[in-house]
Amino acid sequence: MHITSDLLHRLNNNEPAAHADLFKAVFADLTVFVYRMIDNEDESEDIAISAITRLLGKKLTFNAIEQLKAYLYISARNGALNYLRAAQKEDPFRRQLQDDLPIAEDPGINKKYEMDHLRKLIEAGLGKLEKQCAAVIRLTMQNMQPDEIAKTLNISPNQVYTQKSKGISRLREFIEQNGGKYGIPVVIILLMILCKLYFS
Repeated sequence: MHITSDLLHRLNNNEPAAHADLFKAVFADLTVFVYRMIDNEDESEDIAISAITRLLGKKLTFNAIEQLKAYLYISARNGALNYLRAAQKEDPFRRQLQDDLPIAEDPGINKKYEMDHLRKLIEAGLGKLEKQCAAVIRLTMQNMQPDEIAKTLNISPNQVYTQKSKGISRLREFIEQNGGKYGIPVVIILLMILCKLYFS
């Protein structure tokens, strides 16, 4: 989803030409995002169009590009979940999302909501790892150095590196398989987590 600062500025000024540019910039990505949730191409396109139209109809202003993107993803996800409700499809992840959906579409609320579910996804992934492996990853995400982790867990530094490598690999696989079920763009999750782990 490529939204430039110039496009954001023109949208905030409610310039008609910016509406068409926004559609071109986000329609394909939103459609793919929704399709991963509902597995219906035609409905995915309709939901993506509705999300964009709803945004433009409200004439909102955004302070940052990421805020605008978050609003669009939340709006598209809500549309996808409404479709799934109507289709009476059951999934434990989606059912939890339906119960927790924010009433408002305020970008600030949506951002907090996204982070809450990101944390739930990470916790679910860590829960699939062996105890020692999960412990290494948790301590790494707390910015502890390998030697500190080794002392804390009473293992060798080499074991820390081995468990960290294995944990990152398995966590990546879990996120790729389940991120879409939380309505979160998987690539964003991976970038956030892997940068945290690799560079801690």
